Amino acid sequence: MNRMIALAEEAQSEETWAFDALSRFVVGCAEAGLDPLVAVEGGGADASEDGAAGDRLVKVLEEIVRAGHDEGALRADVGAGDVVGVVGLVVRGLPTVPAGVGEELRERAARLVLAGMRAHPAPAPPGAALTVEELARRVSG
Repeated sequence: MNRMIALAEEAQSEETWAFDALSRFVVGCAEAGLDPLVAVEGGGADASEDGAAGDRLVKVLEEIVRAGHDEGALRADVGAGDVVGVVGLVVRGLPTVPAGVGEELRERAARLVLAGMRAHPAPAPPGAALTVEELARRVSG
């Protein structure tokens, strides 16, 4: 969790544009196999410590997403929960794919997802932007 927090905070502080910070976080997670879904899944022996770290990660991601909306680079219908969920799916990958292929697909999937998140004329996905709270509610049952 701390590696993801550091990645998000460094990207936020070092990148000029929010979309670049978001891209750096998404690709960094994909390359390192870091799964931000753990921030919303909770539970475990150190649940309170993990919860505080998860809250910190979510806060930074929400700030990056809000800034991306404000600069007009991130689609308005993309929420921080969408980012967490999609990165989690990309990182978890397909269990039937050989490791070398999986790594290549993970990086490519991250870049394709980012392209789809960029604001441009495109059909909107079904439903509203997914918040982290809604994702957590759905994940925890």
